[in-house]
Amino acid sequence: MGFSEENKHIIELKHVTKIYDGETVIDDISLYIDKGEFVTLLGPSGCGKSTTLRMIAGFETPDSGDILLNGHDLTSFPPYKRPINTVFQHYALFPNLDVYDNVAFGLKNKKIPIPILDKDGNQIKEIDKSRIKQLIKQKKRIKKDKIISTEEKEERIKTIDDKIEHAINNPVPSFKYRHLTEEEIDNKVVKALSIVDLDELEDRDISTLSGGQQQRVAIARAIICEPQILLLDEPLGALDLKMRKDMQLELKEMHKKLGITFIYVTHDQEEALTMSDTIIVMNDGTIQQIGSPEKIYNEPKNAFVADFIGSSNIYNGTMVGYKKVKFLGKVMDCVDDFEINTQVDAVVRPEDIHFQTEEKEGYIKGRIVSKVFKGVNYLYVIMIGHNEVMAQTIKSYDPDKPIYIQIRPDDIHLMKRKDNMNIYTDAYIDKNNDLFIGENRFKVNITQLLPGSKVDEEGFLSFSGKSYDLTDADVLATIPVDAFQISDDTEDADVIGEVITSVYKGDHYLILIRSQDEEDYFISTPYTFNTGDIVGIKADSKKIKIRLRGDIANYER
Repeated sequence: MGFSEENKHIIELKHVTKIYDGETVIDDISLYIDKGEFVTLLGPSGCGKSTTLRMIAGFETPDSGDILLNGHDLTSFPPYKRPINTVFQHYALFPNLDVYDNVAFGLKNKKIPIPILDKDGNQIKEIDKSRIKQLIKQKKRIKKDKIISTEEKEERIKTIDDKIEHAINNPVPSFKYRHLTEEEIDNKVVKALSIVDLDELEDRDISTLSGGQQQRVAIARAIICEPQILLLDEPLGALDLKMRKDMQLELKEMHKKLGITFIYVTHDQEEALTMSDTIIVMNDGTIQQIGSPEKIYNEPKNAFVADFIGSSNIYNGTMVGYKKVKFLGKVMDCVDDFEINTQVDAVVRPEDIHFQTEEKEGYIKGRIVSKVFKGVNYLYVIMIGHNEVMAQTIKSYDPDKPIYIQIRPDDIHLMKRKDNMNIYTDAYIDKNNDLFIGENRFKVNITQLLPGSKVDEEGFLSFSGKSYDLTDADVLATIPVDAFQISDDTEDADVIGEVITSVYKGDHYLILIRSQDEEDYFISTPYTFNTGDIVGIKADSKKIKIRLRGDIANYER
């Protein structure tokens, strides 16, 4: 069976779910990718991006859902029957072969179709047994699907039965296949090496090449069979910083030359922003946002995206009037509008902070607690009350003097807060390995910051012979609303606060608690509390999730 190129969407994933050992790693995701796009799957380690790529490649099979190529279901097709090739992080080159033979390797087994003609010169037709075999595999897969409803399962099986009957009653043109000639292979190898600028290195041993050159060999080997889609699974991860930046530009240029679809996997935000036409941000097996790099950066859909894409100041805010929001203890004009008392996440990028050295109307007084020269600008951390503000500017300011900042309406991006999850982007770990959100302390399992690690006798995080001191490490903390217990008793509480709002949700109340240091916590409870009540809340430490903001290597002892 061939995969025609009539559809605009070259790849579609429809309600795809993948489960490993009872754990859902891909949770009902749907997306499409257009022909010729450079698309990046972006997210932290363990978010499901590589699993998604492996399912597109055919190395993994979804437990539910479909993967379509040009409108045809290829979920049951093995990798070698898909017009898709993959470039891996470690390249998987053959050390015993030179550059030419590495690139030519895939062509040695490649066959091209030749029409089978009858004695009158007409192409012979026959039943497409391969097509029928794949449809039977699809049918078996759908029968095993434990997620879709019985009605949907029966309907889809009937559709496949109809397709099988159609294939039996409608023979298709018949082909025989031949291997490529040496001349054909040579022409294709020369062309592929020219595209990746290695045409003068075809006789070199792989071991004599630099990391960047080896990567280009891997790309040449992947494109030589003329795939419709090229998958790249963190291919720049093994390169140093300078080479990585150079290769970003080279990959973008190769994409333009080839004109085929690139699907790229990375956890590096800069790579995604630099190269992509479209970015798909993933977390915990779900898609958080799909959009252009500009859209993702300037208009993040939620706090996770805002925090993961570039640096952001994210504050808990409350709408107090028409296009007026309160955060940082101040009421500010904004361009977004929500109902009064709506809880929002207010996002402000560091480069959008405006400075003054003298008091001025519309500016907020703060104090500089950190100043770092970044080469082309300075990065400041400014305290406004109990809140940190990251700010970036080319100007140098004296940390010993007061500073005044302004956030203009166009520079404030508001997002309605999720009412099933509390997200804190400015949390940190203290010397006792406790989590701090504002002035509130929570017990937490820090080993989740480095899978496979443990806490040693000295209290340091330990993994593979290395230890890490996480004192003052910045983390993103997420706490589900059902992780809290709420009580009138404030003596043994993690947080003491005031009930701001209470909304009945049918079988529970969703209560907003504001702590004494003005941190907001959404709580789910079956019990009634009144606005203005002073209460205590305690969190289940097992339900608190934390993710390190930055590289773990920065904390190595």
